[in-house]
Formats: sequence, structure tokens, C-alpha cells
Amino acid sequence: MNNSWDTEDIGEKTQVTPTLEHNNNAWESNKQELPPIDQPLHAAGTSIDIPSPPPVVEEEKPHRHPSLPRILIRVWQFFAAIGAFGFQVGASPYSGEEMPFSKPDLMYYGYVICWLSITWSSFNVFVYLTRRFGNGHKIKRFVSTLIDAALTALFGVCVFYQIATYKCKPGLHNGWCDFYNTGIFFLMSLFLTYVIHALWDVFGAMTCLRR
Repeated sequence: MNNSWDTEDIGEKTQVTPTLEHNNNAWESNKQELPPIDQPLHAAGTSIDIPSPPPVVEEEKPHRHPSLPRILIRVWQFFAAIGAFGFQVGASPYSGEEMPFSKPDLMYYGYVICWLSITWSSFNVFVYLTRRFGNGHKIKRFVSTLIDAALTALFGVCVFYQIATYKCKPGLHNGWCDFYNTGIFFLMSLFLTYVIHALWDVFGAMTCLRR
């Protein structure tokens, strides 16, 4: 009995042992097929192609040249302000006579706003040149509208008060009135051109209503 039992045990052992060895060999073969942990996926033959997003192309806004008619008006304002100031200041040196008006306050007021106009028009010419031949930016529309409207009001007061209160007929006072009236002509042209600019700025600011 013992011998037969032993024989059966030996048979079972001989049958079990190959099965274990077969499983171990199969596990080892599967283990060799897996890539090492520190090995990248593409090195083991597994690659994932991730499509790159298309490049973002920014639309370039077309460069708009500044308005030529507006800058021509600015140039005229520059020379008109110099003319108004020069003729009214030079009336006394030219004629050799003093100012015939008892209160020269309005004359001094005109001198000040002429220099304000010279400064403002010079700055606009500078901005035009930087935009036309460089990469400069235009003046804020709100600022341009405000200054043009203010100068329109200032020149309007100056011109109409000089015409109403400082009357001087041509040919009087050895030519003093001739210089003075020429200065009024330039002041009137400044007033009208600033009216044009102020209206231009207002209608330009209302472009949003057309969109």
C-alpha cells in the first residue's frame, strides 16, 4: 500500500512539475515582451502622434495714412497764428504810434491764444509726420475734439469782440490800423478753420453709429 501511494505521489509530482515550469516559462516570455519602466514608449515601438494646433495668425490691420486735408489746415493755422500775432504786435513799430485803444486787454488775450494755436498746430504737424513716415499713433479723438472746440470758442470771442469794440478804419494812424485789420483777417481764418476741425472731430467720433 505504501509503495503504491508513493508511486501515485511520485506520479502526481511528475505531472505537476512540468506544469509549473511551463507557467514560469510563459510568464518569463511575457515579461520579456514588456518594455522596461524607464524606457520611453516610442522606443518600444509604441508612438502616439499628437497633432499640433495650427499656428495662430494675427490679422494685421492695414496702415491708414493720416488725412492730408486736415494737415493742410493745421499748417495754415500755424502760419495764420503767426500772422495774427505778428501783424498786431508789429503795428506800433511799423507806424511809430502807440495803440489807439484805451484798454489793450483784448489785444493781449489775442496774443495768448495765438501762441496756443501755434503750439497745438505744431504738435499736430509733428504727429502727422510720425504717422506718415514712421509708426506713430494719432492723437486721442477725445483730446483733439476738446482742444479744437476750446480754441474755436476762444478765437470766436477774440474776433467778434475786436470787431465790435476795437474799430480802426484802414489808413488811419500811419498804417497802424492796416496792420491791425490784417491781424483780424488771420484771426477770423483761425476761427473758421477751428470750427471745421471741431465739426470734423465730432462727426468722426460718431462713426460708431454707422456700425
